[in-house]
Amino acid sequence: MVEGLLSLSIAILICVLLFPLLFKMLFILSEGKRDLIGSRLLFEHVEQHFHINGPLSEIRTIRNIQYELTIEKNGDDLWKACVKYAKRQKCYE
Repeated sequence: MVEGLLSLSIAILICVLLFPLLFKMLFILSEGKRDLIGSRLLFEHVEQHFHINGPLSEIRTIRNIQYELTIEKNGDDLWKACVKYAKRQKCYE
């Protein structure tokens, strides 16, 4: 009887401690997937419009997430490529 209650309480304790960690790992994995998709789309966008003279913008939707891709010159006369999605932004020069 006591052994059963002890093993049950240990199992419940393990579940209480590990389930939040599991959900956090799944959330981080989905964020990483969005980052990877955004970087891939930006790379393809820059590759398609390699020889341009002016700023360029495009919006693509993948899996109900809108990715805004922009290429423009910054103040140092260098090109800057950015991707914006889900309240996040990544830029590369």
